[in-house]
Amino acid sequence: MVLIPGLLSCLPCCGRVAGQLPGASEVTQRMIERSQAVARAAQGPQYTYKKRALRESLDAAGRSLTSEEKIYQVTLIAGLPFKRLVKIQGRELSREDSKREEAREEKFRQNFIAADPKTLAARKEGLVTPELLGRYQFAVEKRVVLSNRPTLVLTFKPKEGTLSFRTVQDKLLNRMAGTVWIDEGDADIARLEVSLAASASVGWFGLLGSLSRCDISLERQRMPDGVWINFKQVLLIQGRELTAALRFRTTDESTGFQIVEVKR
Repeated sequence: MVLIPGLLSCLPCCGRVAGQLPGASEVTQRMIERSQAVARAAQGPQYTYKKRALRESLDAAGRSLTSEEKIYQVTLIAGLPFKRLVKIQGRELSREDSKREEAREEKFRQNFIAADPKTLAARKEGLVTPELLGRYQFAVEKRVVLSNRPTLVLTFKPKEGTLSFRTVQDKLLNRMAGTVWIDEGDADIARLEVSLAASASVGWFGLLGSLSRCDISLERQRMPDGVWINFKQVLLIQGRELTAALRFRTTDESTGFQIVEVKR
């Protein structure tokens, strides 16, 4: 059973709960190895679930002014999640919108039929890559119990000196700092709290705007077979877009996880 290896993987870590904390480099190396192993692994049990996405525009005090709710049915295709829109503001999609979603899903599916395995593996690695983790200085702060599992709490901040960047995303990543909770048995992210440590211009010479605040909160859930799925994510943005204030919050929550037969 797939559950047994998952439990056994926790034993060495559980045995040193009262002992010394591992070094940050050891933990981050295990994170990278875990991410690469998951990306390369053949597909096992897969899940489908509903995702509620709420976007709110905010006033200066952080109060909600307007909001839009969308409901998605998420299906894993080639190990990657596809979000199919099913409701907007509580209303079912029109026939035309449903057809567009069907066509979008088919296009998504076709893109992976003949895809290079290395390309697919790189996409499934997500953000846990040597390149990303290499931007930061990590420190192991403590060991806690989260969802009845030993979990390491690490803080991180950008490395000192000038970090190279090619895109706006790189520029933002170079300014992020926060805390990450790592499941000690699986070496996977269980929780993440990150924020912008310094404001950042967005666009050519900052003419398109700037970000003064970017907070991300992520909670993940471990399935019985050891698969980790994003359970809740909150993104808060504050800044300026040209001459207008930019303030919004998005909240994604996933529920109703069910194992389904993998579509090929």
